[in-house]
Amino acid sequence: MPAADSPFDGLCAVLSGACTRAPHVAVLSAFPAEQRVLRAATTVTERLVLDGRPVLVGRLAGQQVALMLTGIGLVNATTSTESLLAHLDVSAVVFSGVAGSTRRIGDVVVPATWTDVASGASSAADASLLGAASQVAAANPTLGRCTPVPPNPPGPEVCVPHQPNVAVGGEGQSSDPFGGKAFKCLPGAGAVFGCDPEALAVSAAEPIAVDEESAAVARVATAHGVPFVVVRGVSDGAGDPLGLPGFPSQFFAYYQLAADNAATVVMQLLATLPAPAALSGPVRSGPGAACAFARTATPACEGVSESRHVDRLVSRGCALRAEAASVTGLRADRMARKAAVRWRHAATVVKRSRYPSCCRVALLSRLLHAAAAAISHRRD
Repeated sequence: MPAADSPFDGLCAVLSGACTRAPHVAVLSAFPAEQRVLRAATTVTERLVLDGRPVLVGRLAGQQVALMLTGIGLVNATTSTESLLAHLDVSAVVFSGVAGSTRRIGDVVVPATWTDVASGASSAADASLLGAASQVAAANPTLGRCTPVPPNPPGPEVCVPHQPNVAVGGEGQSSDPFGGKAFKCLPGAGAVFGCDPEALAVSAAEPIAVDEESAAVARVATAHGVPFVVVRGVSDGAGDPLGLPGFPSQFFAYYQLAADNAATVVMQLLATLPAPAALSGPVRSGPGAACAFARTATPACEGVSESRHVDRLVSRGCALRAEAASVTGLRADRMARKAAVRWRHAATVVKRSRYPSCCRVALLSRLLHAAAAAISHRRD
């Protein structure tokens, strides 16, 4: 389960490259194993936290991306997608994950619509993104056939008897087996139920994919006017060489094969999209202010460019806070107080600046909250 919201969320980040101001493609998955391949292939330039959820920002397949785990289930998918779209400038949402299907295990499906089974509400995937998926399918990408069963801890290798392929179109359906409650991930619980992103009524037409998140992500993206597409590898379906009795047995046997095949298709899909404009700031390393920290810290500052003076003060405060967290005793208290001074100074500059009124009030509150929290956290 994500940590409780922190006053430092969106304000501070760990930076290892240039701050990018171009929009990001949000690449979402529900649980750690679904993003294993994607995270390994991403050149990460920024690590930050938004409303308690870790986010990796960087480059993947030629695109500026923001990778985040939504958590399992419709409720988690709704809140996490809302949070990401509120805080970051997102040009498109791509979901990479696994699903049950009438197709074969290891195949990858890219439905044209997603329907919430409970409400019957449907959302259509973006036509351009579906077109890109069709290009990938036409290229007949090489997808995996073999996987250890179980994947974690790895057991003997099992290979499906067919060559998996990509199918674009049809309907996907999402249901909520958790009764409208958020499913809580479990720290240290591994690649499916764990929290660590570094770990690893039915319509007449039969759905091509069935899951627990996509309809929620689709609904939120559509409401915000952000294009979306969902790519799902089949974890439980036809063609099982072990003859397992469907879900959940097949899921726990083949989720990694399905997730990795979906990730392969997602990366090829991203590579077909136009390259983003190269808008970036100076190269920075280590703890500092999040890139575009005003918007990231508070949605009221969308489109606002921070002054260099405020940027330097916030960045120095974040670096001092990180240093305080790495030491103990009087030195830690001294670093925390220094961080608080920088943030209060930044708040004073913001108060006297020409920031738009809503942004100024919201950012001022965040900076003063961070300053107070830095000191109180050291006293705890």
